[in-house]
Amino acid sequence: MITEELLKECHLEFEEYFKSLIIDLSENHHRVQDVRAHSLRVASHSLLLSKIVLQNDEDKRIAEVIALFHDLGRASLIASGTASPSNIQRDHATVSVQLIQNMDFYLKLPGDTQLIIQKSVENHNKLKLPKLDNEQQTLFARLLRDADKLDIFESSYRFFKEKAGVQPIMTFDLVNSPEVSEKIIKSIMAGKTAAVEDMKTMNDYKLLLISMAFDVNFKHTFRLISEKQYIQKIYETLPKRDQIIDAFRGIKLFVENKFVS
Repeated sequence: MITEELLKECHLEFEEYFKSLIIDLSENHHRVQDVRAHSLRVASHSLLLSKIVLQNDEDKRIAEVIALFHDLGRASLIASGTASPSNIQRDHATVSVQLIQNMDFYLKLPGDTQLIIQKSVENHNKLKLPKLDNEQQTLFARLLRDADKLDIFESSYRFFKEKAGVQPIMTFDLVNSPEVSEKIIKSIMAGKTAAVEDMKTMNDYKLLLISMAFDVNFKHTFRLISEKQYIQKIYETLPKRDQIIDAFRGIKLFVENKFVS
């Protein structure tokens, strides 16, 4: 089980991992530190959500540990300086699991807890959460996906609106054009999260961000999205064209209905 003492060990091992990374390119140092900061914020969001959706303290600690370590692979791939942005986005969850499985804290856990962590982390970047082995695995995986989205909404808005923080890696290959992909729009109008591989422009990325609302799992997450006005704020950075306006209205209505239902 994850005790308070083991949770402290997890935080120490998390910090030790980031200190151990050898970063060849100076510009990647800030990106690795951004992953560290993101992971800590996701852990905070996870703790907030877990107080509502989880019943006991150990489960809350498990959720915190999952969030803390979910992006180790992203940091590792960035530090190496050899992976492309698309490969980092595609592979980082698998690499995270491989790293976690060799950590001291993980080896102290019972098998069912190890599987919860593994399944949550390896599926957190999937377009859609696949069917898992049991309801408990599914619950923790959904919790991580929601906590992750809350920070992605906040940090992306701050980057686009306030020019604060680090440019999201998955936007490196995108062109700064007013165009939007028909596939992105089509996904949104069908009530689906847009796919990363359909992005071509920065506007596509912004639309993909707000389309992630279709994959939110918990009512409290919808409440936070509504209170923080994440969808509205990201929409305000987009050009006001009919396709984009219609897409925004569909997502906004979806969030409002989930929030009040």
